[in-house]
Amino acid sequence: MSEIKTVTAVLLLFVALGHFGGCAAPGPGSARIRPDVSPSTQPTGESFRLDRSQIAPMYRELLAIDLSTVVSVAAAQNIDIRQARQRVRAAEGRYESSLGAIFPVFAPSLSYEDVEGSVRAVNGPVVPADFNSFAPVALVQWVINPGKVVSDIIAARKRLLASEQQEQFVVMETIRASAVQYYDLMLAQAKLSLANRAVAEAEELLRITRVRLNAGAGLPADDLRAQAALAGRQQDLALALNAFYQASVALAVTLHLDSAVTLVPKPDEIAPVTLVREDLTLDQCLGLALEWRTDLQGVRSLIAAAAAETAGATWGALAPQVQAGYQYGGISSHIPGQTFGIHEQKRFAASAGWALGLSTFGQVKTANAGERQARLEAERQLDQVRAQVVRATEDSRTNKKILPMARQQLAAAEEALRLTQANLQAGTMLTLDVLQAEDAVNEARLRYAQAVARYNQSQLNLLEGLGLLDVNSVIPSNSPATAPASAYSPSAPSHTAASVLDGKAGIR
Repeated sequence: MSEIKTVTAVLLLFVALGHFGGCAAPGPGSARIRPDVSPSTQPTGESFRLDRSQIAPMYRELLAIDLSTVVSVAAAQNIDIRQARQRVRAAEGRYESSLGAIFPVFAPSLSYEDVEGSVRAVNGPVVPADFNSFAPVALVQWVINPGKVVSDIIAARKRLLASEQQEQFVVMETIRASAVQYYDLMLAQAKLSLANRAVAEAEELLRITRVRLNAGAGLPADDLRAQAALAGRQQDLALALNAFYQASVALAVTLHLDSAVTLVPKPDEIAPVTLVREDLTLDQCLGLALEWRTDLQGVRSLIAAAAAETAGATWGALAPQVQAGYQYGGISSHIPGQTFGIHEQKRFAASAGWALGLSTFGQVKTANAGERQARLEAERQLDQVRAQVVRATEDSRTNKKILPMARQQLAAAEEALRLTQANLQAGTMLTLDVLQAEDAVNEARLRYAQAVARYNQSQLNLLEGLGLLDVNSVIPSNSPATAPASAYSPSAPSHTAASVLDGKAGIR
């Protein structure tokens, strides 16, 4: 029994070395307080009113969604996230397998032998035989290279940690992608609403032009221009509808929903939302990214795993291989006229040795190259993260500057259109002037909707670049999405849009 106690003590020592050696770095589940980078107030100004009254299902029913639902469903159902979780389970299995290499193999067996005829005696002669035997045996065998096993456990633990960190990054990236696609869907809805409005304006202009022509106060060229403008805007409407459906399909794929179901934003407006306060410097943003980006933590864990694998290859050649075995069982035999009952059998053996070969140098060289590759990959990932933070910071600042400019452009264009329409009624301007003014208003409306959507998307990209994006941070508590806000609604045209596409296309 003393041999068994010695082996047990050695096993416990290896388990402690491997487990605690692999847990030197804090895991992703470690409780850390995330820094709060959200602003105290949100941007002031008018949001852009959306209109989904003209949207019909693409093939099946409509499904109204908001941003909080989008990110929650994405975090729960996205295929990439579920695959990342399975990769974590696979890494857990490899880690458990590496731990299992410490423990001895338990091999119970039962053997039965029946011999009739002749057998060879121990000293060589062939003698007649007629017997059977039965032998139950329990074998405990331990074969281990201590240094290599401990290194393999550390490497497996580090790879498990890296897979957990990568899972966190996949969740964050999926939340960002789904939120960006949601704003793309809102922008597509805004474009569709503007296209509908443009058709209505063109129809009203055509009606006015024909009234003037019939009264003898208009020109045939004005009527033809109005017809051409209406046909062009009807084409734009068809393309805007298709773009909206395509945005719905893209978001449905990310959410793992039925693509035939048409997703429609539930809110009636889109407002600028600031997720990262503006007083953070670029160096502070880069510092946050280095600390909180889980993909960077993952590559650092992979470097540690590669270093442990290099140590394992080296120890595999230098450390001795220890073997120990303990067998306990019995054997019984029966010959004609005589029976021998089960007799106890016990065996114990232990040895240590080295296995040196030229292949060991190649294995060490391969492990060293793998470690260097991991370090180079970490450098490349760091460069990419820095570039992402710089780009996202600059995009946010640029889109922030564009917002008031877009509002000013829209206000000026609408006032110019009002004056042009009044002059047309007074007979001092032509239809061409009104068409140009309407085009300017539609462009200004589109630019304003784009400015709001692009600003929100740049904030999402920046928050992900810092490594602080999660389900709860997408919609801050002081955002317009959770508080009443005055929404900007372009002045409605005096004429309701008529049907320009059949019901199958979805506009009614």
